[in-house]
Amino acid sequence: MAKPTVWMLAAFLGMLVAESSAIGRDFSAYGSLYDDWETEIQLVDHIFPDAPPAEKRDRKRRVNADFTPRFVDLARQHRDDDNWVQCLIWVTQEGVPGPALDDMFRFLRENGCRAKWSSDWQLGMFMSQLIRCPSDEIDPALRAMAESNPTGHAAGTALFALATRIKIQAEREGHPEGCAEAEKLLERVIAEFPDWYTYRGKNSELAAELLEELRSPVAITRQAPEIEGQTLAGKAFRLSDTIRGKVAVISFSGHWCGPCVAMHPVQKELLRKYSRDQVVLIEVNSDSEKSLDKVRRKISNDGLEWIVVTDGSDGPVSEAWQISAWPTYFVLDRDGKIRRRATGTVGNQLIEWVDLLVTKPQ
Repeated sequence: MAKPTVWMLAAFLGMLVAESSAIGRDFSAYGSLYDDWETEIQLVDHIFPDAPPAEKRDRKRRVNADFTPRFVDLARQHRDDDNWVQCLIWVTQEGVPGPALDDMFRFLRENGCRAKWSSDWQLGMFMSQLIRCPSDEIDPALRAMAESNPTGHAAGTALFALATRIKIQAEREGHPEGCAEAEKLLERVIAEFPDWYTYRGKNSELAAELLEELRSPVAITRQAPEIEGQTLAGKAFRLSDTIRGKVAVISFSGHWCGPCVAMHPVQKELLRKYSRDQVVLIEVNSDSEKSLDKVRRKISNDGLEWIVVTDGSDGPVSEAWQISAWPTYFVLDRDGKIRRRATGTVGNQLIEWVDLLVTKPQ
């Protein structure tokens, strides 16, 4: 969960959706399809008003799964006007992973590479939304767009999105080669497309921040920087003493953060699987000082047995480790070197990453 610019994202996406809806309702079949989808989504709340939130989310996801191929088909029918961009926006925001979603991004590769089209600005502004979209067809589409029109807004922001996707994946998979490729692409962004921008900001500024992360003391393969502080229980803490000879997971998280709390069952399973002589789990906690008593009660009631180091909101440890979103995970090998870095709800992958390091011969 990222703390900054949430209102900017909401405002920008609201603008796109409003524009998409207006164009569709006035001029194309897109508006009719959008209205059909919106009606079915609203029906879920109307027919099942008292259903648990998880059940409502599941029902709405099934609605979206039904509509994803319909929006993709509509995009293909409108390849010669800009309504296909509206379909792309819907699919990226609401589409369910699977063949239809992949097909949309294959279509983006075909249609987004045209030398001239009127929605270059709109698609360029939207391009960074593809960074975390779950489809293997996105990277080929972004590569093609970045090379197809070296002066276009969409092409320039496509290169930034591609570099960011490669960086994120390389850090999650522990591939220094991927980080090196991302570094080269980000250098190209700064050199060739510095003035293009998305809703997130200017290319040159965002690329410089990512380059700094790739070259920082907390990049993968680097020796983990020291952490000194105090645990939630009031004991002195020193990272190097705690992790020596063990595989370590460092979780920058907080109990204010829904995605962080959602990872607690995975973290508990990790500690059930391995002894404390093999694996150590450390939470660098970002809750405010006035919330710590509540955090202590929660930890006790939920049986959370990992080490919790207090850091506060935007604390010195988070700043030193260049944390900008929660949760962020680092997985360290027995020598204290950073092997994985990931942001968000990574699920059981966290256990898989630890498994590989625990079973690796010493």
